[in-house]
Amino acid sequence: MQSANRLLLRGIRSTRCTTSTAISSHHLRLLPHCGSPSLSRLPQRRHASLDSSPPPPVPQQQSSPHPPPPPPESSSPPPSSPPRPKKSLRPYIYATLFLATGLLLGQSLRYTILPPPLPHAHSPVDALLLAELSHTLSTLHLVRSLRDDPEWREWDAYSNYVTGAERAHRLTTGPLAGARGIGLQKVFFNAAAGQAISVIWFGGGVEGWPGIVHGGVIATVMDESTARVATRGLKGRTGVTANLSLNYRAPTFSNNFYVLRVGPVEEGSTERKAVAPATLETLDGKVCVEARGLFVVPKDEKVAKSLGEIPEGF
Repeated sequence: MQSANRLLLRGIRSTRCTTSTAISSHHLRLLPHCGSPSLSRLPQRRHASLDSSPPPPVPQQQSSPHPPPPPPESSSPPPSSPPRPKKSLRPYIYATLFLATGLLLGQSLRYTILPPPLPHAHSPVDALLLAELSHTLSTLHLVRSLRDDPEWREWDAYSNYVTGAERAHRLTTGPLAGARGIGLQKVFFNAAAGQAISVIWFGGGVEGWPGIVHGGVIATVMDESTARVATRGLKGRTGVTANLSLNYRAPTFSNNFYVLRVGPVEEGSTERKAVAPATLETLDGKVCVEARGLFVVPKDEKVAKSLGEIPEGF
């Protein structure tokens, strides 16, 4: 029985081996190896020949005898790092200007609203201030030109009119005296032209508003200055104020020199009445106050004689 099975297996194997030549190499790999050595080696040799075949050659580019030209250089400069922003000096300049302006305005307001205490009239400090003011007045161009003209006569206001103890009881030579008031007033008079020019100092003690000369002080000065010219043509060389009109055109600042121009008298003036115009100006010629004074001789002769003649040096 066993011998019969072996013969059957051999027959099957021989049949498979004879038909294997018609099967592709792929199917041969799947079949069991035959007893014939030539059939078992055939697929391996074929695959070996296929696997060992060299790869096709890669075409190489022919090298040029001249090297390729270099790439063109770019005309634009190479990119650089962004510049660092510079620190501006403008904030420091503004801060300095604001600081300087604040200091100047602060000092100005301080001396205007709350000025330092002023010296009393006739004190040693006041005498030094008046001497310095007198020297400054002598350097003014207007004063030098009037002194050089022989037609103009010069004197200090009230120098020959009020003397001794009477000076302290008069308004202009008493309470308003000294460098703090109107203690310095030079009068120049031209008899031929009938005009008078006064250079006057307004101190810090005659203010109304801070830094502004009181209007009443200006009216007092205008009254006496117009009387200085108008009464010269009146009977008995005396008279009283009948009307005084003023027009304040600009502020008059304290601690400054001003020029007061009077005359000549207006047409129509007689020995009983006279009208004298006047202006108060800065040294540059800016008109601050305009005035017009009317002076008359009292009808009562006794009153007129009691007034007395207004002397030179008023």
